[in-house]
Amino acid sequence: MTASEAAVCRAGFPALQGLLSGYVADGRLAGAVAAVIDRTGLRWQAVAGVQDVDSAVPMAWDSVFRIYSMTKPVTSIAAMILWEEGRFALDDPVADWLSAFAAPQVLLPDGSTRPAAGPVTVRHLLSHTAGMTLPAFAEDALVPLYLANGLDGIRSTPPLAAAVDRLGRMPLLFDPGTRWRYSMATDVVGHLVELWSGLPFEDFIDRRILAPLGMSETGFRVPAGAAGRLVTTYAVAEGRLGPAIDRGADSAFRAPPAYICPAGGLVSTAPDYLRLMAMLLHGGSLDGVRILRPETVALMHRNQLPGDMAAMGAGDFNGASWTGIGFGLGFSTVLDPVRAGLPPGAVDYGWTGAAGTAFLVNSEAGIAALLLAQYMPSRAYPLRAEFRQALYSDLAEGAA
Repeated sequence: MTASEAAVCRAGFPALQGLLSGYVADGRLAGAVAAVIDRTGLRWQAVAGVQDVDSAVPMAWDSVFRIYSMTKPVTSIAAMILWEEGRFALDDPVADWLSAFAAPQVLLPDGSTRPAAGPVTVRHLLSHTAGMTLPAFAEDALVPLYLANGLDGIRSTPPLAAAVDRLGRMPLLFDPGTRWRYSMATDVVGHLVELWSGLPFEDFIDRRILAPLGMSETGFRVPAGAAGRLVTTYAVAEGRLGPAIDRGADSAFRAPPAYICPAGGLVSTAPDYLRLMAMLLHGGSLDGVRILRPETVALMHRNQLPGDMAAMGAGDFNGASWTGIGFGLGFSTVLDPVRAGLPPGAVDYGWTGAAGTAFLVNSEAGIAALLLAQYMPSRAYPLRAEFRQALYSDLAEGAA
């Protein structure tokens, strides 16, 4: 990395450094921020490229990123805080709180429906086995129904409570618990957090997660005074960076959103999200502040599926292989690194975001890694898989 490409770069992880440098140098990324931590603190950090190609504003350690589905772990943590308080059991039917989820129906190929074999439970929501869908990542028969009813992930018609009510009245793709399908289920979890806690979702996560962890620049809009640090999101065309999709200078994320999306609405920074990751790495607490019990964190990254995601119908979701990888309560989790095509010690858990972000936590190795970039579609590059491989390569070589 040249001085112009890297504002900050600690040595010791050459494969990771080379990966980011290469993506910026050949024009596949405008810029990126990445880091590796262990239980003692920061082991490596890199800041490469620029926030915006036209303005050439350098990327910064505290640049603001749209983390999209990396919001989901925050929402899952919120739910599990309330689970620890006894507000619900994982196998409780969602209909106990939301009447729209009573008597769920499964959509058949001919367009008719039949009663589902059982209720949608909270566990199904957290593990994406509820039978719902997400239009941005699917081409199934439910997508037209969702779109006709204003259900389109972060672009859903507000408010959250009304959107969740409409979700509950939609048919399901399959009987709950029988398959895995990425979906808007986490939006339902977010509204349940409101009902269980008596607080608006954004207030609950601020009071119980963000503020206690010192994550002052994470929220549903770019924080005051930080607008100049919002990174531009770019389209990828023919393997290279294309036109801007959402410029930092005039992004909708600079204003409060009409729809509070618990599944994908947060923006954050590397210093902030690393606080969340460090809390998980330390078994639910950080700097004397406990968010979850260690056994709850362990439960969250324990596989909740009867097999791996591939066996549960994940296919090539988002351009990746899911063989040897399961799903817990808000995170994917590696079950068999060898079958997953990963090094033997890569027993990590984590998740990704639609604009090229990713994080992983490896409790056994005592490390966690974060990648923040802004390009769409995220499957256009193999960057996230390469990031994981480079991390473990560096660790195997004794990265400092």
